[in-house]
Amino acid sequence: MLAGPSLQALLETLMSARAPGRVFLSPPLLPHWGHRIEDRGGRAVPLRDAAPHGLASLRAVLAEAEPGDQVWLDLGDPGGIAGEDAVDAFLALAGGAPDLLVVLLRDDAPFRPRTQRLAVDRPGQVLLLRENAGACALGRPALVRSLAAAAGWDATGDPLPPLPVSGGDLLVLDVDGVLIDPGRAFMEAVAGALGELAPDLAWHDEDYLALKRAGGFNNDFRLTAAALALAEQGGLPYRGGALEPLEDRIRAFEPRCRTAVRAHYARTRSLERPMVARERLADVPNLAIFTGRPPEELGFAFELLGYTLPAVADSAPHLRKPRPEGLIQLADAFRAERITFVGDSLDDAAALRGARALRPELAWRFAAVGPERGRFAEIADPQAAGLLDLLESGELA
Repeated sequence: MLAGPSLQALLETLMSARAPGRVFLSPPLLPHWGHRIEDRGGRAVPLRDAAPHGLASLRAVLAEAEPGDQVWLDLGDPGGIAGEDAVDAFLALAGGAPDLLVVLLRDDAPFRPRTQRLAVDRPGQVLLLRENAGACALGRPALVRSLAAAAGWDATGDPLPPLPVSGGDLLVLDVDGVLIDPGRAFMEAVAGALGELAPDLAWHDEDYLALKRAGGFNNDFRLTAAALALAEQGGLPYRGGALEPLEDRIRAFEPRCRTAVRAHYARTRSLERPMVARERLADVPNLAIFTGRPPEELGFAFELLGYTLPAVADSAPHLRKPRPEGLIQLADAFRAERITFVGDSLDDAAALRGARALRPELAWRFAAVGPERGRFAEIADPQAAGLLDLLESGELA
């Protein structure tokens, strides 16, 4: 797995590692990347006919591939090549073109079993680029290592972690309440944002905790928006009940809330404290993070902790807990068969159980920590006051 801060950084690395010849691009990629490719001596060629029923142009590209040629497909582009059958058909052909590098961007369905393994298990030179807290390029180990070496990156340390062994164990950790004690950082940031956005609103710690306990508010931008939506309906203090009828108003408020909460969190994050040093995790071979923090706040967490880990952050709606796709993305990236997720909230538990339902062929386990773990843990779930207690108990082995 080749890691980087962004998709742009990884694509720049690809161009640095091997001088491009022709680069055939999905049309939406051309405005941003065409001139960069030309500046490096390559030739940017748009794939005008890349629709699901028009694979002929792609077949022609593959048939005449020359050393240095690349194809960049944006799988998130609704006007481009789409659908599992079309992608699989194209990749089957690409496996017979050894001189062609195929780069797949932003898979449109992270829950599909093929999402990560299509790059790792396919013949030929196929890379899948995905975004999480930063970005990662997944592919056959020899290809990934050769790119890292050509780009001058150390293949033994960051940013190229060793590819996990297929069929292994993976331990996934939440951040807040597991690796970091947030104290009152987020609670104060939300209170400050609401004081700015709705000065007359009566808001208390109990309201914050009630929404957290209700589930679906792992993201504090969304929680703040829900508070404003509830206030419009006279629903504060919140004492339970369905929030689905307010969903449109919550979404409408969220952009303003995001800006306000971020501004206040810049001050309140000084209240956070690290809970687990990296050396306490040294015996865990495959380790990752699934967090409700957006990428920039995950960056603050890494600064506080003093180390980084492969991570999926709240960077897109489908990666927002309690949805399970972030866990599935990590399981596929690590090619894991047994996954344990340590969390401290109802949303964490729901994400794990959703992943189990979508991918029942894998062994999923939730481990509950924190003072309210009894509210969301099931009988079979390991439980402890904190991650260190779980590690010392041996229940995560």
